[in-house]
Amino acid sequence: MEQLDYKELLPPDWLSPFLEPFWIRRVSGSASFFPQGVFELLFHSMPLTYSSVIHEPKAVPAGVSLVGQQLSAYRISSAQPQWVVGVRLKPFAYFQPQQLAASEVKNTIESMQHVFGISRELETLLGWLKACPEQLLEVQFQRVMAKLMPWLKRLFYSSEFAFPELLRAKTNTILDARGNILIADICQQFATSKVTLRNHFVSKIGLSPKELCKVWRMNSFLLNASHYPGDLTGAALASGYFDQAHLNREFKTVIGLTPKAYLAAQNGYDKHQSSQVIYSRFIGHYDPF
Repeated sequence: MEQLDYKELLPPDWLSPFLEPFWIRRVSGSASFFPQGVFELLFHSMPLTYSSVIHEPKAVPAGVSLVGQQLSAYRISSAQPQWVVGVRLKPFAYFQPQQLAASEVKNTIESMQHVFGISRELETLLGWLKACPEQLLEVQFQRVMAKLMPWLKRLFYSSEFAFPELLRAKTNTILDARGNILIADICQQFATSKVTLRNHFVSKIGLSPKELCKVWRMNSFLLNASHYPGDLTGAALASGYFDQAHLNREFKTVIGLTPKAYLAAQNGYDKHQSSQVIYSRFIGHYDPF
C-alpha cells in the first residue's frame, strides 16, 4: 500500500468546544485507525468498507458516514483511491440524532445519509472530493472546509443540542490522567455513584467510563512506545500498567493482538501519524475542551 497523505486543520474557535481537528486523508487500498475515544464524521465521494477484528466488513455508500466509539483497531478501505474528509467529534459532543443512539454506533460505522439528507454544503464538499486531484494543497482544503461551516453551525448550535458541561468535565478528568485513574476516584470527585456514572457515559458517549479509561491508557502506551523504542515494559509502566503482562492482557482484549505484534504490523507512516494525533490530544492542542 502506498504511503497515505494526511492533513489536519483546527476548527474555528466557536466550534472548538465540540470538535478536535478536521482532517483529510488519501485512502488508497486501506487505512488503519486505533481507537481514540472520539466519534468520526466521514465525508467520502465513493463507497467505503469498514472492518475490525471484532466486526465483519461493512460497506457504506458514498456520502456522510459516522464511525462510533471503537474498542478495537479498525480499517477503512476503498476500491478506488479517494480523499476522505473527517470531522472528529470530542467524546461528549455526539449530537445524538433520534435515529441513532451513541450505543448503536459502538464498534461499527453507519451511513448518515438518512439523517442529514441533501444540503448545498454537503453537495459542494462531496463534489469537490470527487474532483480532487491526487496532490492536494492545504489552501484548497481550507477553502472547502470553510464552505462546510454553515452546515456544522446548524448541527451544533441547534435548539436540540445542549452542550453537556458535566460530561465534558468527567471525560476531561480521564483525559488529563491519560486513562490512568480509578473509577472510584472519578465518582468521589463528582459525588456520584458508579452506576450513575456508567449510565451517563453509556447513554451519551456509547462507552462506559472504564472502557474510555482503557482506550486512553492504551493511547498513552502507544505514545510512550514511540519514546521507548524496543522497551515495551518501560512504556507499559509509564502508562500506568502494573507490568507488561497486564498490558498484554488488556491490549489483546481490546485489539486482538499483543502490543508487539500490533506495532510490528503497523507501517512507519501509521505509527508516526497515530503518535502525532495522540500527542496533540494529550497536550491540549485540540483544546479548549
